[in-house]
Amino acid sequence: MDLDHQAELNFDQKLVAKIKEEKIAPRPRWHFLLKNYVIWAAGILALLIGAAAVSVLLYLLKYNDWEIYDQAQKSFGEFFLLTLPYFWLIFLGIFVYILYYNFKHTKRGYKYPVWFIALFSILVSVILGAVFFLSGLGEEIDDVLGAQVPWYDTVINQQVPFWSSPLEGRLAGIVVEQGKQNSFTIIDPAGELWQVSYAADDDDYSEIVVGSPVRMVGQASAEKKFSSTLVKTIHSGRGFFKRPSMRRIIHERCPDDDCSPPSDFKRPPGRPSAD
Repeated sequence: MDLDHQAELNFDQKLVAKIKEEKIAPRPRWHFLLKNYVIWAAGILALLIGAAAVSVLLYLLKYNDWEIYDQAQKSFGEFFLLTLPYFWLIFLGIFVYILYYNFKHTKRGYKYPVWFIALFSILVSVILGAVFFLSGLGEEIDDVLGAQVPWYDTVINQQVPFWSSPLEGRLAGIVVEQGKQNSFTIIDPAGELWQVSYAADDDDYSEIVVGSPVRMVGQASAEKKFSSTLVKTIHSGRGFFKRPSMRRIIHERCPDDDCSPPSDFKRPPGRPSAD
């Protein structure tokens, strides 16, 4: 018993000596408080960014024209995979993980199982994202990114390249001229002029407005002519047609007429949308 007691005393003495030698001092309380505040602040920021990603994701999914996948010459599975907003799914996953990580490292986060924290992070992001979407945040973010980010059409929004495939019967662009004989002219994202024709008795084309971005299904010819069977006003991705490079192309193509897309892409009062 005395040997054990002596060993404990020796350990205590060595520990005290080590503390004095290395000048180890207890961390002040503010240090732990600051660390906790930083963790919570980073978690809240991750939550807000993740929710913003959800709002854009919902916006893209809502205006993906699911009802015309068969007219776009694709099966539903192909249409789904080719237009799915992978960027926003990955972006959301990253910030949900950051939210999970920060919550796990809060003062009481260790008490909860991994599945609970992960599920909680996803649910909160989705619910808040839905609120952001209903408030119009997803639309605003998509418009800004479309107008400013150089790789928007190749990385962020897969709908733009999907609808820019005239040889497969899909065409998108800005209306720059309303023709007289069941036709109109558009400029596509590559800066090419297309003469679009449609059936004389087709009411879907009665509300085409110069300056509005549209996407169509139909059949193309080698002479930059396109016979359209369906036209839809572009919602998600419309900011892409507002970027300076696109405006410059439009100005070069129609210098005598201001056919750049209007800032809000809205139709004149009293004229309902074609879609």
